[in-house]
Amino acid sequence: MPAPPRPAQAEPDRFPWVEVFRGLAILEVLFHHLSGRFLRMMEQGSAEWFLLVVLNRVLHFAVPAFLFLTTVVLGAALIRGFHPLRYAQNRLLRVVWPYLLWSGLYLLWRYHEFPQWFDPGRIPHQLLWGKAYFHLYFLVLAIQLTLLLPLLLPLLRWRLPFWGVMLGGGLLTLGVYFFNREVYRFEYPGSVILWYLPAIALGVWLAGQLERLDELLRRGRLAALGVVAVGLAFYLPNAVEARMGLPVNTMAYQVGHWLYTTAMAFLLLGLAVRLSGSPLAPFLRLLGRYSLQIYLIHPLVMRLLERTPGFPEPLGFVPAFAIYGVLALGLPLGLAWLVRRSLFSRWMFGR
Repeated sequence: MPAPPRPAQAEPDRFPWVEVFRGLAILEVLFHHLSGRFLRMMEQGSAEWFLLVVLNRVLHFAVPAFLFLTTVVLGAALIRGFHPLRYAQNRLLRVVWPYLLWSGLYLLWRYHEFPQWFDPGRIPHQLLWGKAYFHLYFLVLAIQLTLLLPLLLPLLRWRLPFWGVMLGGGLLTLGVYFFNREVYRFEYPGSVILWYLPAIALGVWLAGQLERLDELLRRGRLAALGVVAVGLAFYLPNAVEARMGLPVNTMAYQVGHWLYTTAMAFLLLGLAVRLSGSPLAPFLRLLGRYSLQIYLIHPLVMRLLERTPGFPEPLGFVPAFAIYGVLALGLPLGLAWLVRRSLFSRWMFGR
């Protein structure tokens, strides 16, 4: 998942942990996708398969984490001042345009790979749900969040108490869950921004509390670890069984996932703040600065490797995994850095 676009203010300058957070999160995205790719090489049920599927399911919090960060960063900017035209222009360039362009490019790629299955009549449906390629749904969520946040401006300014915001967000989330189950089933719940209300609620609350961020991270760390443990207890067994094709308790799965991912977003923020003054910070900021480019391009690199006969899978799991990881990260990062000051970058990535 990418770093959703920055507002007009230079938020990474005000908050040096922003790019570090994005760098950590894009690494999580990469390893999540790599583990999913290599699961197909292993015998289901083997010890190696089990360890990798656990890693894959644990590394499944990037979308809520990026939405949480976007809510915090844009929420803080909206509290300082909301200029509708500037806000719309900024988001149009930085979210909507890259989404439409890369959806088109990936649709062309899908046609190149599987022309017999390509259906032009499904393109509007794929654009609506972010299904031009498997990872693009995040930008649909970023567009929806762009529309939602100005509506939440009163909540951002009122600075409601933590438990009020989280209780309200939790009750609304359960309402969305039962609406989806009993009244109208979303075709792709993961492409609907209301599916991520716990992480957004936490971001809304934190956006108005950034002047005491260090204190909040210190005080909330143990509680967040407890929520992660409870969430994993519900989510992880169901997630592994779902991967094995077994029936699962969908409510336990989803409630556990909401608890786990929301608390992990908070802990990831704490880690980003801590690492922002460490020797790792320059590298993580570099990844964070170009996280959108890495997010957009890395699936194509992985697919090209997968289509290459005889390389690198025959080298064995560890070398092949390393080669995939280096190329899927290094090629998009290198391209983004090379074109960073050109019109090509602005046209291809909106920045």
